Amino acid sequence: MPDFTKCPAIDHHCHVLDPKKKTVEPIGFAKDFLHGWADIPIPGITKGKLWNATEDFRLHFTHTGLVLTAICQLAKLFDCEPTLEAVTAERNRRTAEVGFAGYAKLLYDDADIVCSVIDSDLPIGDPIIDLTPGQKVRLLQMDPLLRKIIPASGSYAELLRTFQAGVEKAIRQDGFVGIKSHPAELIGLGAAPVEADEAERIFPATKAGDGEAFKKLYMAVWMATMLQAQDLQFPMHIHTGITGNPGYPAANTDPFLLIPLLRQHRFLKTRLVLVHAGYPWIQNAGMMAHIFPHVWVDSGVITPWCSQRIVECFREMIVMAPLSKLTIGSGGRGSPELHWLMAKTAKIALGEILTDSVRLGLMAEQDAEQAGRMILYDNAARLYGLTA
Repeated sequence: MPDFTKCPAIDHHCHVLDPKKKTVEPIGFAKDFLHGWADIPIPGITKGKLWNATEDFRLHFTHTGLVLTAICQLAKLFDCEPTLEAVTAERNRRTAEVGFAGYAKLLYDDADIVCSVIDSDLPIGDPIIDLTPGQKVRLLQMDPLLRKIIPASGSYAELLRTFQAGVEKAIRQDGFVGIKSHPAELIGLGAAPVEADEAERIFPATKAGDGEAFKKLYMAVWMATMLQAQDLQFPMHIHTGITGNPGYPAANTDPFLLIPLLRQHRFLKTRLVLVHAGYPWIQNAGMMAHIFPHVWVDSGVITPWCSQRIVECFREMIVMAPLSKLTIGSGGRGSPELHWLMAKTAKIALGEILTDSVRLGLMAEQDAEQAGRMILYDNAARLYGLTA
């Protein structure tokens, strides 16, 4: 039966590691696995994970399904007691012994993560990026680039020229392999198309800080970038679904809302990746990959955040989607355990699902083995032209 334990994996969507995570307290370690508010805000502090946590909420940190999975899997790796305290102590002992980068390498080697597709706006050559072990490729962040050039632009046409020149430089000269965008949070996936003439008309209001005008301008630039992605042959990542506490209408993140736009023939050659599998609309994301030749699905948030139902979530993702258009990603940042658990949970899920397919006579064993390798490594390698 299929066994993917030693199969190489690509973390298809992730962020950089944080050297401040070299030493952690048990409660802080558990908190790193939380997506959302960290409880009660402190005046003047906007980042949720810097807020105060009541004793009641600290209890909840330690009882999320992902924390329990992390404790279980790390205890096996470390050969220690399966408790948060024991795992944290052994983790800190190892980071002190081999350094944070050495500890990250230990985890990546154990999970066979050989390449990471990194979503970060850090400068090229920043040493923080080198903390991630193995091969690394970069995604250009659309949103910071766009916001940076609005103040210096005199018109929408000038802004678009400057923006697209920046994108072309990043892809052709600086080695970026794709672009990351957040239309779901910023404008909603069901936003109406905006053409260049309308964007030009509302540009002065955008520059003056009008939020509704910015949404229209963003949509116009996003549509233009989908066409540029065809010319330069790079994929676009689209943040879909809910990954934490939403400061935006959550219902606007269902990938099905993209259907009217993606049906337009001019966009059918743009490779689009639905990052986070549209969670919780996983089957919708998978159906999008089935319907459209240019839509792919990334598992981030399912892996590793849905660990206690990882098998069921993967089943939903593969119901309709071609297995050749699925990738695994962690969406992880800060602690290397998130990236490691992504690969571990994905391999557990794929082993279970594809073994069942063989047992039930729904797939030949050789096809099941190939499907697992494709989802773990081959699909992302093909999407970005990566070589081992």
